[in-house]
Amino acid sequence: MPRIIDDAVVGRVLPPAAAVAAVETAFDLLAAGAAQDRPRERSSAGGVTLNVMSAIAPTLDAVAVKSYPVVRSGTNRASVITILVYGHRTGELRALLQGDLLGRSRTAAASAVATRAMARPDSSTVCVFGTGFQAPAQVTALAEVLPKLDTVLVVGRTAERAEATARALRDAHPRLRVESGTSPERAVPQADVVVTATGASEPLFDGALLRPGTHVNAVGSNAAGRRELDATVFRRAAHVVVDSVEVARTECGDLLANGLDPAEATAFASVQAGRVPGRTHPDDITVYESHGLALQDLVCAVRVIDAAAAADLGTTVHPESWAPLPTDVRGANE
Repeated sequence: MPRIIDDAVVGRVLPPAAAVAAVETAFDLLAAGAAQDRPRERSSAGGVTLNVMSAIAPTLDAVAVKSYPVVRSGTNRASVITILVYGHRTGELRALLQGDLLGRSRTAAASAVATRAMARPDSSTVCVFGTGFQAPAQVTALAEVLPKLDTVLVVGRTAERAEATARALRDAHPRLRVESGTSPERAVPQADVVVTATGASEPLFDGALLRPGTHVNAVGSNAAGRRELDATVFRRAAHVVVDSVEVARTECGDLLANGLDPAEATAFASVQAGRVPGRTHPDDITVYESHGLALQDLVCAVRVIDAAAAADLGTTVHPESWAPLPTDVRGANE
């Protein structure tokens, strides 16, 4: 029977390691041609933008539709995110999930999966730009895949916000040394991995600051006119990878606003499948552009649904309350 699952349940049953494994599965399915992912579509009217994306994974018996409205000016943050999951074989509704925490977790997990494939294995210092909802999750996910991680440098627009984020990370990861500040010039040259998880519309740092061998996870730019990275980053990069070339063509501002063709980037599924190396030399600068795929949401959601059912978490809806109308009552355009 259908199950309603909120963020509290998602937080209990989708730890970072499970989210990383789910995102790996999503890319495996894409590489094998065993799933379909439909990029985000945006519809706007009266100052409200509705975002809708979907995916189909027959081997997981799942079809998912993710949707969220943005109703506030000056932000791309959703009011509420919902994910509907249907059975592929029957078309019946399996669950309705609140998608805020799930989306945060799968976005961070995608950076972790890319980092494991593209960063130097001995990477020990992460610089993260951002002090909002996503930034701390990025560090938590990276801790899953960087065994030598010992230092995190938080860069924010204000010292107060950067320190607040750093304090939360120290509490969550007491073994890490976490510093905060507002200076890219100080933080970026120290980093083995740089994460940009902001709402910025202009580059956050001069690409010349990157030292050889750095890996960059660009998370925040998902509109054609917004960029977190400058053209220098891409001139220096030996390998630029996107989660989806199709998605990047419409919303990878880091590439589009810098006059670059997303079609020339590598789809990460090819890296995940081993067809293309993540890096070929320790001194390579590598870039992963993350925009989020509905298929990642789908695989994470299936894991959550199964775990919630096993632990009897969430709220179930009795089948009789979802009974379909008789055939002779249904409209032709339903």
